[in-house]
Amino acid sequence: MSKKTRFNIKYKTTPIRSSSDDFWAYGVNITKPNHPHVTDIREDGFVPQHFASKVWQSNFLLMDMLSALPVKNQLNVIEIGAGWGALSVFMNKHFDAAVIASDLDENLWPYQQMLAQRNDSNITSKVLPIEQITDRVLAETDLIIASDICYDNDTKNALQSLVELVACRNDVVFLLADIGRKAFMRLSEDNEIFQDVKLRPRSISEPVDMQGYVLSVNPIREILC
Repeated sequence: MSKKTRFNIKYKTTPIRSSSDDFWAYGVNITKPNHPHVTDIREDGFVPQHFASKVWQSNFLLMDMLSALPVKNQLNVIEIGAGWGALSVFMNKHFDAAVIASDLDENLWPYQQMLAQRNDSNITSKVLPIEQITDRVLAETDLIIASDICYDNDTKNALQSLVELVACRNDVVFLLADIGRKAFMRLSEDNEIFQDVKLRPRSISEPVDMQGYVLSVNPIREILC
């Protein structure tokens, strides 16, 4: 078992690959697909769509990055393509952020709220397509986070529009993590013309040994203390 530290705070992290039906990632307790709580939700008719059958690994790249930063309290955060909302729970639990866990799939809110309850956190679940994140929405947002959602041309095009919206502002930061899918890498290449759009490699050893990338739009220092 390892612990991640931010100042005097230690975040519990355990390996995913174990006989347990749950694990810890940066202080967040996460259920695996075979957990009884997940089974109960599915049996109630809430079957995930759009590849949302589990918590995807690039979540942990952003948790690792953000856990080392002095993020101020009460950020207004939107997680897009939130899936089960593990990253949303992380932001609320550790930084007291006001978080909207948004996704296309209306079946995901029970999974998000289940994780929130397991972690004594409070997040808002909302069906919100990327295309509906307008300047009006951004005016009330400090940070947009997402992971493993740029997997085809449609999602790449939607994210391209969002990157351009955010790049034209100086009051919002967008962080997008990915394992390096072709669509994601094309998105990065298409936005090299923007001064404040950066692609950085990142690797972690737990809860899983992996390498990936974080695409940032606008400097993260803009929303720090």
